[in-house]
Amino acid sequence: MAVMSAVVLLSGCSVDPFGVSLLAALAAIGFFVWYYSGRQQVKRWLRAARAWKIGELPENTLGRVVGKAEAIDQALAAPLTGRPCVCYVATVEQRGTASDYWKTIISESRGVTFRLVDDTGHAIVDPTDAKIALTFDDTKWSGISQDATEAEEAFLAKHGHGSQGWVFNKSLRYHEAVIELGETVAVLGSGVREFDPTALPPEGYRSPPRTRLRLTSSARYPLIISDSPSTTKITS
Repeated sequence: MAVMSAVVLLSGCSVDPFGVSLLAALAAIGFFVWYYSGRQQVKRWLRAARAWKIGELPENTLGRVVGKAEAIDQALAAPLTGRPCVCYVATVEQRGTASDYWKTIISESRGVTFRLVDDTGHAIVDPTDAKIALTFDDTKWSGISQDATEAEEAFLAKHGHGSQGWVFNKSLRYHEAVIELGETVAVLGSGVREFDPTALPPEGYRSPPRTRLRLTSSARYPLIISDSPSTTKITS
């Protein structure tokens, strides 16, 4: 939109061909940087993968499953908001000398093994070494007219930073993304079937024991996890 507005503003006066070409080149560079960024690539892989019901994904088969996230043991508390979750990503940016330049000074992510549930069964998801693409849904800032909160100050201190400069508060932005309890999540990976200790006993003595899916990262198929609506949508 910024490029389109610039073109409109130039339409009523003499146009500098070099300036227009420069704008077009900058727009193209921005698009390619966005398109090939890690987060966008992860989302494209998820959208392109075949979708399976959790109870139907065979062993050692790459597929995308979608379900509600549930805690198995104790949930995590997101560091900036305190929200209960099974996975979070938190970052802090600091404004540089140029007013429009922001540098990431802290990036922290953490996850615990959780349960993913749909109407056909559940899977145990181990996020260790997974590629995570979450939606940053909480953004705050601190600066000259806004002190950092206690949670923000503690997060900064944990990573060897503080909110105050020599005279004034530093200009900081805080971003947080979480997989909340009950949130819909998409997971792409390959798993194994294991005995499910939480399932009801088989109906007959000859019936096979009930199993559940366990999804973990491997060298060949690292797990990919996202809460983006574009990845959690299942089309028939």
